[in-house]
Amino acid sequence: MPIRPIDLQTLLMQMSQVGRDQAVEKDGPILQGAMHALAAQKKEIETKEALHRAEDPPDGAGSVRDRQGRQRKGEGGRREPEGEEAEPPREEIVRDPSLGNKVDLSG
Repeated sequence: MPIRPIDLQTLLMQMSQVGRDQAVEKDGPILQGAMHALAAQKKEIETKEALHRAEDPPDGAGSVRDRQGRQRKGEGGRREPEGEEAEPPREEIVRDPSLGNKVDLSG
């Protein structure tokens, strides 16, 4: 079967499309592998940034104690006598009289 001029004209017009199709077939697996790697990396980042629930200790929760190491009154421990309430320790506050009195407007 001989090649007619109309067949050559049709083939020449489709040469650019054939080149694109071959490039897609060649680069397809590489592109697909890159997409899978990107999805895996994104999932890994999300799992690192996710908040995890704290685990309970195996022996249960411990009793709540105040700063002096005594158990709180409502926790079922020993209660302090009513007349012997301890005064909270006062913290020493040091104040400088020259601080906060002058404002620098020069910039």
